[in-house]
Amino acid sequence: MCGVETDGAADERVFDDVAAGRRQAEAWRNGVAGVTALLGAAVIVRGRDDVTDLVWWLQWWIALLLVVAFVALIRAVFLAARAAGGEPGDRAGLGLGSARRWTVAGLSLIVMALLVGWLSPVAETTRPLMKVDHEGGTDCGPVSFEHDGYVVVTAPYVVSPGSVVAAENWIPLGQVRRLVEVPSCT
Repeated sequence: MCGVETDGAADERVFDDVAAGRRQAEAWRNGVAGVTALLGAAVIVRGRDDVTDLVWWLQWWIALLLVVAFVALIRAVFLAARAAGGEPGDRAGLGLGSARRWTVAGLSLIVMALLVGWLSPVAETTRPLMKVDHEGGTDCGPVSFEHDGYVVVTAPYVVSPGSVVAAENWIPLGQVRRLVEVPSCT
């Protein structure tokens, strides 16, 4: 033909390289699928309770990061499966390399979502103001209920002009006559 003779050993090496590439792609595909399934199960089991105390926009940011991460991991699984399916020539190697990049991107996004969740400050919660009528008088402020049968009213206490501290008044639940939510404590 063109004066080039093919060596049977060279053809055999090409087939061996393709077979090794396929085995590597199959292992990579199975590994990425396992990691994706494991992370998906962990997110489902953990639930959304981990981020409910965060500001709403951080909750959405974490959700977006996780959705994009799982899309990237699913893309990596498909690319690895395609490479394992035996694409001709060097394309199998390119598919596997692309699958690795998508896997790294997906796992990086999951790590970012975890860091945002762990390192973000908790949103401040405001308790409604309550007017508590009890045997000892009337108190007004945010209220909490303690397990040992007390209602705790946190009211501002003026120590001196410009210096206000939060004073807690512990009222036994049996002494509470009336508990009403009010717009202000004036």
